[in-house]
Amino acid sequence: YTHLLSGYIGSPLVLTRIASLVSELKLKNPDLIYVCDTVMGDNGKMYVPMDLLPVYKDIIKLADIITPNQFEVELLTDHKIKTIEDAWNAIDILHKKGCKTVVLSSTEFGNDEYLVAMASSQAEHARKAFTINIPKLPASFTGTGDLFAALFLAWMHRSKNLKESLEKTVSTIQSVLKKTLDYANVNGNSPRTMELRLIQSKKDIEDPPIAVVAIDAGTP
Repeated sequence: YTHLLSGYIGSPLVLTRIASLVSELKLKNPDLIYVCDTVMGDNGKMYVPMDLLPVYKDIIKLADIITPNQFEVELLTDHKIKTIEDAWNAIDILHKKGCKTVVLSSTEFGNDEYLVAMASSQAEHARKAFTINIPKLPASFTGTGDLFAALFLAWMHRSKNLKESLEKTVSTIQSVLKKTLDYANVNGNSPRTMELRLIQSKKDIEDPPIAVVAIDAGTP
């Protein structure tokens, strides 16, 4: 295997087994990339058992890429994030734990028009960091976090470029969400019509039109 991606997990025992599996797979292939989407909660609330937190704190040492939101970063680092400087400091903590690439898929530093995502990659003492504004759409969607992690894995594998991967990931999600919202507006807003239009977005997933540009954050 070349890659492993883990997302929502509701059991500490399952997460512990995944940690063991990652270790086993990396013994067979030291170049295996493990992407850990640390799905625990949002908006200040956990929606998984608290027992998962210490396991996640341990498993991120094995992860090459993690994609938490702001609340999850606070849980993983035990540091409250109130400013963008706090966020970069928390990302540094995660780098020091061994995770090479950290992507905050959403933060509270945006406004009514957009969310802000942050990404940082550190390898061989070289640091690259970017922010990107994600336009908000007038609807609630389910599955965007899963899609973000999967797309980011794919683009990092293909391009090996943090800026390009961030831009293509966010741009693809924007295309998928707009298609979904357009479909729901025509066919009636319901859980069925709001399911992400992934199959219908095949071309945009393969070759996304760049809708947003990542901004170089320098050396935070």
